[in-house]
Amino acid sequence: MILLSLLIFFAGTFKYRQYRANQVSIPKNTNSIIKVGIDDIYKSLVGNMISNPGFYFKSDLKKDAKSKFDGLEHGLKIPASIYLYTIQNQPKTALFSRLEIKNLNTFENFLRNVLQFKIEKKSEGLNCAKSKPGNIAIYYNSKHAAFVVSNESADFELILTDILNQKNFIELNKSNFNAVKKSTDHLAMSDGEHFAVLNFDNGKINFNDEFFSKIIIPAEKPLYRQISNQSAISFWLNADFRAMPKRTLKLKNLSLERDSLIRYYKGYADFEWINTVQQTDSVITYDYNDDFEKVEKVALQKREIPNIVVNVSADARGLKNYLNRKNIINLDSNVINKSVFPLYNVFVGGDDKQLILSTGKYHKFDTTKVATRDFFSLNVNFERLNKQITLPILTRYFSSLTFLEIKGKAIGNGKISMNGKLEMKNKDINSLYQLFKGL
Repeated sequence: MILLSLLIFFAGTFKYRQYRANQVSIPKNTNSIIKVGIDDIYKSLVGNMISNPGFYFKSDLKKDAKSKFDGLEHGLKIPASIYLYTIQNQPKTALFSRLEIKNLNTFENFLRNVLQFKIEKKSEGLNCAKSKPGNIAIYYNSKHAAFVVSNESADFELILTDILNQKNFIELNKSNFNAVKKSTDHLAMSDGEHFAVLNFDNGKINFNDEFFSKIIIPAEKPLYRQISNQSAISFWLNADFRAMPKRTLKLKNLSLERDSLIRYYKGYADFEWINTVQQTDSVITYDYNDDFEKVEKVALQKREIPNIVVNVSADARGLKNYLNRKNIINLDSNVINKSVFPLYNVFVGGDDKQLILSTGKYHKFDTTKVATRDFFSLNVNFERLNKQITLPILTRYFSSLTFLEIKGKAIGNGKISMNGKLEMKNKDINSLYQLFKGL
């Protein structure tokens, strides 16, 4: 009876917290909204801890073991769900929100000592704290804090003051984003066109995005070329593109017209990274001769590089001539201009219907076509990838990952569903915990 009573109590508490969290208002000019299910994430982690106590608490048995989050008392009252939103006429990457302050002194100490923000008094009862670049700003009074996080700095004073005072707000359930409120996923996002969700499950992260396609036209009966089972990364797309406004794509002093590329493209492209291949490069060094004159020495050096292949169905002759005119490729040597891709030699091949770019000069691949219900696929095998790249800054973060898979499918009436999963090495432990553990 005691256990049953406790379960009912906790279930009721979570239910009430979620009800309170959903009684939120948002700006009337909200563009998109993200719901972070704090309690749903917490319940997932607690359930996983109960199932795997040995894994979670073995480090706590060591003396002087400290959490990365020790001392991060923030003084805020965290609701069951946090709602972040973007707003019209503000930077597209700027996320805004408003939270209740539980303890003002603790909150200000967190701003000063942890975030290293300087607090500025704006008026009676209104204070401001900003990051040095100005891309993070917090306006607060004694009860609430309005904040923004962006990748660019801007003057957020007026909009944050309006958010703090809930000026020109509307109840969430009366807005166009009511579907997000009903979600029980760990993360849910809607912008009127997309509805995306993400969940931190045991051993993997699952995500899904459904949206109406304005640009992509999936093939009615999709086919894909048989991909090598040795690929570290593979990608294929069987779809056309709708006509788009003219736009120039620039790379240094070179440029390409987007509509020209689409005109030559014929509905299919794929990419593979298959092990490694050898290339010979010229290595230039300098020395001094007997007359103390500086002379150049050229030596040939073989090195292992990624074996990369890009295959595009196209009016290949027209596309090659266009890329040659734009100085992207050289038709005499059949290589990509070094100023475009300086890392490796990339060779140009194919026939009148295929454009093939590869780091292996005489690459051959399987041309077998396979029927499928998906028009898009991306696969990354991190265990193979880690063996083929030598950048510790990347392999450090990839070390806990095993496989990424994303598939795209047309689900009718111009709507597309993108489903994906990111698998991790430990299949039993919550994926969010594994991510934080690897930081």
